[in-house]
Amino acid sequence: YKQRVRWLITNLATALVAATIISLFEGTISKMVALAALMPIVAGVGGNAGTQTMAVTVRALATNQLTDSNTLRTIRREIAVALLNGASVAAVIGIAVTVVYANIHLGFVIAAAMMANILIAGLAGVVVPLSLDRLRADPAVASSIFVTMTTDSMGFLVFLGLATISGLVH
Repeated sequence: YKQRVRWLITNLATALVAATIISLFEGTISKMVALAALMPIVAGVGGNAGTQTMAVTVRALATNQLTDSNTLRTIRREIAVALLNGASVAAVIGIAVTVVYANIHLGFVIAAAMMANILIAGLAGVVVPLSLDRLRADPAVASSIFVTMTTDSMGFLVFLGLATISGLVH
């Protein structure tokens, strides 16, 4: 109980980070409600991508397949996978959003945000469990809190930031 509940309480604090980021873009969201509808997609897919990478990394740590000698190679491999996954998912969501909302600019913004968030997720999915393992915290229990916080916060920041600076929202 104690080992798990402290991480859930930590999750409350990290969720406030994402909420704070969203609140910074209230003006942008109020001008284009579609952004609010699409935000969970960016965060959710990013979170799932991070969770996939994290699960592979935690398993490799638990079975002693991930060592100091192959850490950099593992990180490079996961970045390459994230780039391929990001490009594939970005293309699909970009086209779908362009068609559904009849707005190519919105399609490009969500595609770019998805690409960035999946790349961030891949990196977080490796770095977070490795860091926790080195700090002697159990990565199987604690990693998901930090990977989710990273993908949610960065996904919202990139998506809403791109929507704001790209001129999508006037």
